[in-house]
Amino acid sequence: MPEFDIEAALSGDGIPPDYACPEGLSPEGVKAWEAVVHLLQEKGDLHSGGQEHVFYSPAAWRARGEEYGRESELVILHDGGSHAAYFNYDYGSYSAIEAMNQALREHDLFAEGCTSWYSAVYKL
Repeated sequence: MPEFDIEAALSGDGIPPDYACPEGLSPEGVKAWEAVVHLLQEKGDLHSGGQEHVFYSPAAWRARGEEYGRESELVILHDGGSHAAYFNYDYGSYSAIEAMNQALREHDLFAEGCTSWYSAVYKL
């Protein structure tokens, strides 16, 4: 697997458009996005299940009127996507969840399940 190129990923090169980095993220939100996309790309799990956007900024999430994750650094929709196993314990893939936890922890971040279909990333 080639080295992860954050600049290329931020420009959309090499990742599906539904995994694009949302505008308006804090520096921590960009780090969260980078960590998540890097791990998913490395594992070959960049399949959204048909979602238009996998990631939302907290501001965009608040504008949707959603209840949870409004003060996070990044919101991740995972309903039906191959990346769901990295966030939702119902999939039973504890090694995937631990890999995501470790990838985020390296940036002093953690993911919290908000509902069964989305999670939010916060600072430790």
